[in-house]
This record gives sequence, C-alpha cells and structure tokens, in this order.
Amino acid sequence: MTHYSPPIGQFTRLQHNYCYFDSAATCLVPEVVLQHWLGFYRDSHASVHRSSHAASRAATLLVEQARAQIAQFIGADPSDLCLPPSTTVALNMVAEQLPIDWQAGDEIILSVAEHHANLLPWQRLAERHQLTLKWLEFDVHSGTLVNDWQQLFSARTKLLAITAASNLTGAIMPLAELCAAAREVGALSVIDAAQAAAHVQLDVQQLGCDVLVFSGHKCYGVTGAAGLFLQPQLWPRMQPWLRGGGMVEQVGREQAQWLASIQRFEAGSPDSAAIVTFAAALRWLAEQQAAGLHPYLADLRQQLVQGLQQREWLRVLPSGGAATPLVSFYSPQIHAYDLALWLDAADIAVRAGSHCAQPFLQHFGLESVVRVSLGAYNTAQQIQRLLSELDQAHALLA
Repeated sequence: MTHYSPPIGQFTRLQHNYCYFDSAATCLVPEVVLQHWLGFYRDSHASVHRSSHAASRAATLLVEQARAQIAQFIGADPSDLCLPPSTTVALNMVAEQLPIDWQAGDEIILSVAEHHANLLPWQRLAERHQLTLKWLEFDVHSGTLVNDWQQLFSARTKLLAITAASNLTGAIMPLAELCAAAREVGALSVIDAAQAAAHVQLDVQQLGCDVLVFSGHKCYGVTGAAGLFLQPQLWPRMQPWLRGGGMVEQVGREQAQWLASIQRFEAGSPDSAAIVTFAAALRWLAEQQAAGLHPYLADLRQQLVQGLQQREWLRVLPSGGAATPLVSFYSPQIHAYDLALWLDAADIAVRAGSHCAQPFLQHFGLESVVRVSLGAYNTAQQIQRLLSELDQAHALLA
C-alpha cells in the first residue's frame, strides 16, 4: 500500500461510517472544491460573455480562466475546448455536427463496451443515413479487445467512436493505436473519456484524436459542466447544432453568422458556477495525484479483486491488464439488486444493474451486476467492511 492519506475529512458526508463506492457514476465533492461553487454565486454571479458591466466582465474572466485550466488538463489549447453541460449533451452535439458527407453503407466503428451515451446518438445517425455499425469485440475470459480488431477498419470507415475505459469492467482502451488506425483510413475519431479522465493521463496531442469529451462531476466537481475538445482543423467546418443567444456574430431576419470562436457551440447561458468548480476540482485532483492517488487506488482495487475472488459464490468480470479503479461482480445465487440493497442497509453505497452498458453486459451473458467504483475517499478498512457484509448477505440470502 502506498503512503497516500485519503482526505476523508474534506467530505462531510463520510463522517458517520458511510461508505461510498459509486464514484464511476458521480464523485463526491471535496469541501474545498464545493466552496468555489458557493463562492461564485455569493461573490461573482453575473451573466458571462454578454453584459458590459464590471461584474459580468469579472465572471467572464473566471469562466475563461477555467476553460484554460480544463484544456490544460487534457493537453489542449483553450481555443479548441467547448464547455457543454455534460458528456451526453456533448456526444449528441458531435453526432449532429460532424462535417461528414455520410453515404449509405459508410461505417462507424464502436466497441461493445460503449456507455449508452456513446452509442444511442450513433444508432440514430446510422438509421438516418443507412450506415453500418461495426463492433470492437472483447474476449469474455480476459476482458481485453480481441486481437484482430485492426481488420475492422476499411475504406468505408468514416468514424471511430470509442470509450476510453469501460464503465462496466474498468478496462482501459489502447486509444493511441485505435486513433492511428482510424487516421490511416481517413476516419475521424471520437473519445468518450468520462470514465477515464480522473484515472488516466490524457493528452489529445499524443492520442491523435479529433474529439475528446469528459465530465466535471466524475472528476470531483459538480454536475453541469463538461469539456469537449474539437480538433482545430475540424471545428471551423462544423455547423452548430444547438442555437440561441451567445453564439452568433450577427443575426438577420433570414440568416445568421456564427462566432468565429469555439463559443459558437455554446448557445444559451452556461452553468458558470459548474465550469469554475470543474477547474477547481481538476486542481484538487492534480494535488491528490501528486500525493500518490493513482497507485493507492490501484492497490485498493487489487485488494477488492482478491477478496471477491476468494469467495467462490462470486464471479468477477475480467478487465485485462490495465483498468480504472472499479470492479463489477455477480452471484449466480443472489440477484445483484438484493446484494446492493443489503449493502445499502449497512450504509455501503454500490450500484447494481446494467450500468447504461447493456450490450456489454449481454456480451457476458448477464442482465445485472454489482459495481464497486473507488475514489479518493475510500480505504482498505472500507474494503474489508464491504467483504464482511457480502459474507453476511450470502449466509442469509443464498
């Protein structure tokens, strides 16, 4: 175990023996980060990019400083970073805005591990244009991509849309290799990094992707803000899907001219407090990473996996060699929801169900699993408590 010390005191919700194991859905927010959200509304709240008064100028500066910090986190230039309200909104925007001349029979490559947010928009697009969806498959025993995935790419491939890490198993994708394969056939690449951003170093230049999106609330921020990187040679060719105030240079009765900046994709009033808090959360996360958070969570995950595997009545989904700090498991004897409810009664929060990844779960021949996803506030003692409660559930429910 590393010498990282979990900052449990920064999370008021954890003061009464409460175990939170659902960080892959949303992270708890540290008090120091939450103060940035409250401070914005208390001291800096004003409309941004619109009004000419001093308060608006100050609020605009805070949002643009946050944009720069969020962009830096993924190695992007701030001028190429859009600030939508969520990853789901961003992916829908991208699906409708990409400057691709779709022809019937063109191909979109996805993985079977996609979250529904990075599947349903492409299904709609495929139905509209009679496109072919092709699938990167996983080995159900190893939890890794099958070896011949390169053969999926062809002259008809126009787009790769891929998760950076599975929200069901935690398996981390070979993103650079996948994006390179897309480039070789002239296809664009879209990365859904919502599950990976808090755990994997992401650099859009090194990855060579065209689009990357991730969420603030999965990086210890609040809901309402996401980061959407658009490659600088790409976004000037894109027509905004969401239209309204704040994204136009000029509007006439019949036509409108969009802003020349990335803000052309930010119609409407932004959630400024969430954006400012997003940047504060990333600063906090960087401090935790420097203190050893990544190896600490890897150690915790290994303890959890070993503990689950020692119980013959449980089955752990495989994740391959590289994974985010989450584990999904199930019992052939006890339903996942019953296990989750038992744990909930003991103040242990886990998630049970299909996890918005039904095709992947079906790939394993399952309908529901229990997922334990770890964060900076979890401890080895909590892992042991979880395992002990599972033993009690088995003794009474099996």
